[in-house]
Amino acid sequence: MIKITNPVDCCGCNACGDICAHHAITFTTDIEGFWYPEVSSELCVECGLCERVCPMLNKPDNVIRYNEPRVFAAYNKDEGVRIDSTSGGIHSVLANKMYERHSYVGGAVYNEDHSCSQIIDDNPARLPEIRSSKYLQSNATGVYRHIREKLRHGDNVFFCACPCQIQALYNFLGNKEYDNLVTCDFICRGVNSPKVFMKYMEMLERQFQSKAVKIKFKAKQWGWHNFSMRVNFANGKEYCKDRYHDLFFIGYLQANLMTRPSCYQCHFKGFPQKADITLADFWGIENLDMTMDQDKGTSLVMVNSDKGMALFESIKDKVVWKEFTIKDARIGNPAMDDSLAPKENTVRKSFFADLDSKPFEEVAAKYFPPVPSKKRKIVVTIKSFLRPIKLFATFVPSLGLSVPTWSTYLHYNLFSKSVRSMTPLPIRNLKYSILQLDKGAQLILKAPITLGQKQVRKSKQETRLLVESGATMEVHKPFYMYAGSYIRVVKGGHLIIKGGFINENVQITCGDTITIGSDCTIGRDVIIRSYDGHKICKDGYKVSEPITIGNHVWIGQRAMILKGVTIGDGAVIASGAIVTKDVPAHSVVGGVPAKVLQGNIEWEA
Repeated sequence: MIKITNPVDCCGCNACGDICAHHAITFTTDIEGFWYPEVSSELCVECGLCERVCPMLNKPDNVIRYNEPRVFAAYNKDEGVRIDSTSGGIHSVLANKMYERHSYVGGAVYNEDHSCSQIIDDNPARLPEIRSSKYLQSNATGVYRHIREKLRHGDNVFFCACPCQIQALYNFLGNKEYDNLVTCDFICRGVNSPKVFMKYMEMLERQFQSKAVKIKFKAKQWGWHNFSMRVNFANGKEYCKDRYHDLFFIGYLQANLMTRPSCYQCHFKGFPQKADITLADFWGIENLDMTMDQDKGTSLVMVNSDKGMALFESIKDKVVWKEFTIKDARIGNPAMDDSLAPKENTVRKSFFADLDSKPFEEVAAKYFPPVPSKKRKIVVTIKSFLRPIKLFATFVPSLGLSVPTWSTYLHYNLFSKSVRSMTPLPIRNLKYSILQLDKGAQLILKAPITLGQKQVRKSKQETRLLVESGATMEVHKPFYMYAGSYIRVVKGGHLIIKGGFINENVQITCGDTITIGSDCTIGRDVIIRSYDGHKICKDGYKVSEPITIGNHVWIGQRAMILKGVTIGDGAVIASGAIVTKDVPAHSVVGGVPAKVLQGNIEWEA
């Protein structure tokens, strides 16, 4: 029997309701407008199907995908469809190709009350309804049964949904592939509360004194980069404001208050994804290839399977496309790997409580950042121009008079082709720190990295960072390497750091892939090593294996993390422990080799 006691444990996919043959599961909506399953003890027969189908509890591991997708920038040659689409109009080309094969096409559509539901339909006339993103949670009740019925009947199905809904579908289908099913998901930043959106629509309909008849998120009235919200009304009037002035977009993109709780700890980030194709906006394409950006929308297409590749090949004559790498795609799409940062619970509770008693515009004025005025826009522009200068000025004293330090700072911040950055002057190499990026190495910085942070100001401990040719290091949030630490990413290695710091004398040697989650505390003298350096001559031996360290993990002094290990969120590694096996989330491990000493723990920094 599925039982939700914490909202973060339910993604709202509705699959448990569809799988229950005894109709024991209904969905109730909480004060935030999100639905959660409730099980009738009178009707439930304890069959366990609801837990088996839940994507939060089980992954469809029999559905095999590429470990790393093939990546394309693409846009629809049909200018009208491209402009009417969220990004480059690729979904519509895929859908039309599937309609040609007499397929059912599925996606989210608006209901009469402006909520959203998932459908599948074989009528191409419904594609304009399905086209374009809807930035609120869609109800998928009934769609899993409908898809299974069509597949068993032999019909083709092309279904597009959130990553969590796609994984729920495969669980619902018995964790297996169907030759007549092609799935498509997208890079998801998080689904918003239908209640908030309907309150927003109530405000607009009150202001325009008419029923809304057409809603377009990310309309391109002022271009793709400065996308807007457009709503058309029955009386012929139209509302259109850009992302910086529309209240719903400000709430979603800046306030981070109205997204489903599970989205702040999303289980469906990274790769491999389970959908055959993953779509998104190819943000940053103008920095990679200006010919692919006319400010009309460019899609990021990530192909995850042979079936997805065959479908993409079949539409190439209808689109303009160029192939890139997953490294290129990651630069402008942080939501590919990272969840949203949540607001304080007290603020969130107050926001939703006020939403029940006050008009949307009044609640937005209280909880959202202010809509920028012309004066504020000028101030923001000036501050943006001055920010790199201010950063440079504040950092100058820490560089001292060392010529090598200054040379490294200027070269890697301003001239190196190995550094890709989304922030100005991202590398802050303090005195006695050495940075070496070999030819063909990639350092991808979505936030600043500081090398040689000192606890003792006059310390001369050397800090070293080496990224070898063909290796990649990514930093998603501000990251500090304390004095005496050493990071080496060997050829073919991929180090992903989601923020935080490593203490003095920490050593990280990365072959294969190492992922270190956010909010981790890594103590002095810790060794994290996914690469042996030498090979033992026996069958099945691997020199490198991946290491995954979850979020909010505490690794004590002189602990050692070895290759092939996954450490769950909230875990604690005792001082001196040698970790050779996976560590469960929220547990304490210690010893040589490390064993679980205690479970169900929480810790604070």
